Amino acid sequence: MNATLRVLRYIAPKLAQFVFVVLATYTVVFLLITFLPGDPLLAALASKSGGDTIVDPEVLERLRQQYGLAGTPWEQYWHRLGMLVQGDLGISIATGQPVATMIARTLPNSVEIALIALVIAIVIAVLFTFLAFIAPVRWLRNLLLQIPPFGVAIPAFLTGLLLISFFSFTLGWLPSSGSRQPGSAILPAVTLALPVGAILFQVFSAAVLEAQASQHVFTAVAKGVPPWRIFTAHLLRNALLPTITVLGLTIGYLAAGTAVVETVFSRDGIGRMTVNAVLARDINVIQGIVLMIAAVYATVNLVVDLAYGVIDPRTRRSGRRAARTVQPADEPKEVAA
Repeated sequence: MNATLRVLRYIAPKLAQFVFVVLATYTVVFLLITFLPGDPLLAALASKSGGDTIVDPEVLERLRQQYGLAGTPWEQYWHRLGMLVQGDLGISIATGQPVATMIARTLPNSVEIALIALVIAIVIAVLFTFLAFIAPVRWLRNLLLQIPPFGVAIPAFLTGLLLISFFSFTLGWLPSSGSRQPGSAILPAVTLALPVGAILFQVFSAAVLEAQASQHVFTAVAKGVPPWRIFTAHLLRNALLPTITVLGLTIGYLAAGTAVVETVFSRDGIGRMTVNAVLARDINVIQGIVLMIAAVYATVNLVVDLAYGVIDPRTRRSGRRAARTVQPADEPKEVAA
């Protein structure tokens, strides 16, 4: 019973933070859309028709009811929040389709390249860190430590165009666009993985180099333990916690990066749908996508926080240790007569 209560006390704040992130995101997006100059519905209809449009007031009111834009801002806020709780993200003004259906149709394509990119990024971070660790001379280690950050400096669209030019047009190995052909996710995933891998590498390598100076690593080297064994048995675990923290933060970068990558490679996905929704001023789709990304981001960070308790048990005991260290003041002792 006590163990269950401790677990609940550990998880409850994380769940509350998850709800807060989603609710705060919904509130900010709603306020931005509501208080922007102009009528968002008229702007969307004008963008859909290709110019200024005149709509009968009765028809306009029916459209407001249909798209959840009727009533005062306060009424809209609670009405759309109730729809969100029920899993209803509204209807697209541009296509007339449910936003949830549109997201469910395109999300798998984005998840595919995001997961492949994340795996490639982790491999890049671990591989370059290991090569720097076993480098026999200092200049070679410094050179290896400086290579991956170039992935952040080079824009994703330029990397994508270079990969298309070489692997698609020159060698003909991989398709240059689309999402249905075999291997179509490889080049977009590599394009997305390079900057993410550079970020993970910087954090991971710093943690490994810091752990390398510890006493147990020095003892292992003195005993003649092979470098690969030291790296896997002694350094990886110590570098895992800070890397996992950044891993949660990179989810937001992956979500933002898909917009550029999917546009360059002409792939159907969340990123490209976001760009089209912004151009069409489809506020329901924009709000639905932002909320979905916020929910994914909050979920990943929730999983990361819970993983801390599994990887490092000290995080579970920190609250109990803090409680034990705060002791009541000593009561004055009775003085014997």
